[in-house]
Amino acid sequence: MLDPDNPYVLGPHLECAAAELSLTEADLDLFGPLARLTVDDLVRRGRLRRRPAGWYWTRRHRPDVDIRGVGGPPVRIVEASTGRLLGTVDASTSHSTVHRGAVYLHQGGSYVVIEFDLDAAVAFVEAATPDWTTVAREDTDIRVVESIRSRSAGDVELHLGTVEVSSQVVSYQRRLAGSGRVIGDDPLDLPARHLRTRAVWYTVTEELLAEAGIDDGEVPGAVHAAEHAAIGILPLFATCDRWDIGGVSTALHPDTSRTTVFVYDGYPGGAGFAERGFLRGGPWLRATRDVIAACECVAGCPSCVQSPKCGNGNEPLDKPAARRLLDAVLQRLDSAWSDSR
Repeated sequence: MLDPDNPYVLGPHLECAAAELSLTEADLDLFGPLARLTVDDLVRRGRLRRRPAGWYWTRRHRPDVDIRGVGGPPVRIVEASTGRLLGTVDASTSHSTVHRGAVYLHQGGSYVVIEFDLDAAVAFVEAATPDWTTVAREDTDIRVVESIRSRSAGDVELHLGTVEVSSQVVSYQRRLAGSGRVIGDDPLDLPARHLRTRAVWYTVTEELLAEAGIDDGEVPGAVHAAEHAAIGILPLFATCDRWDIGGVSTALHPDTSRTTVFVYDGYPGGAGFAERGFLRGGPWLRATRDVIAACECVAGCPSCVQSPKCGNGNEPLDKPAARRLLDAVLQRLDSAWSDSR
C-alpha cells in the first residue's frame, strides 16, 4: 500500500519519468496535485533542470530506484535439491523470514530453510511439513539523531525527527500450529542491521505516569501495548501497511530522559508515514486509545495490542495500563491542541 502523494514516492517516479522523456506541464496532471511542488523541490535540489521544453533529468546515470524493495538486493529462495528458484524476499526482512530453521510458505507449499548465505543473498530450502511454525525474536535499539519538529502539551511532547535504528535477530521460537505453544527457542548468529530513517515519538513525564496510576513495574507493558496499538492504527492516517513501519518503546530512553514511544518508517531516509503521524498526532493517538477501549478482550489480543511482527513475542503487554496512559496523554492534548479531537 502507498500514498501516491507521498513525496518520498512521488519524487523518484518523477525523476524516472524525466530520465526517459522530458516532463511537460501537461504531464504533471498525470502525477497528481502535488506533482508541481515536488518538481520544484527536485529542481531546487539539482535533480531536475527546467528548460523551455520541460524538465530534464540532470545526471548521466539513471535514477537509482529499487522497485522490488529497499535495503539491498533481494534474497533468493532456492530449493536445495533441484536448484529451482522459488521466489525472493526483501533484504530488509530476510533475517526474520528466511533465517536458518525458518518455515517458509510458497504457493501453498511448506519449506524449511536449511542454509542462509548472507554473502550470496540466497536462502536454501527443502520441502517439509512440520507441525510447527517459526517466529523470529529481535533486539531493537533506537537513537535520536535530530528532532526536526516538536509540539508540547505540558507533560507530553510530540516529536518528528531522524533516528538510527539498530536491530538484530537473535533467535527464533518454534510454536505448535494451532495452539501456538512454544516448543523450542533456538539461537541465531546474524549481524545487526542499521537503518537511518524518520520517526514520530511522544514522551511523558513521571508525573503523568503517576497521575495515570501506572507504577514502575507497569510502565514497560503499558508503553509496549500503546506502541503496538499506535502502529496498528497509523495506516488509517498515513496510507501504508503496518509492515511498512516499526516501533520501539522504553520506560526511560537515554536521548529523551523520559518514558518514550517511537514509531518509525521502515525505509532508509523515511517514507512520509511518521510525518503523517506527527501532523495528525491528536487524532492518531485518540484513535489508538479508542481501539484499545473498544476491544472486549481482557488482557490484549491481535485486534488491539498484540502484533504479528513483535520481535519480543508480545511480551510484556499491559492493556489496562496502556489505556490509562493514553487517557492521561489525551487529557493534555485536549487542553493544549485544537486539532486533537
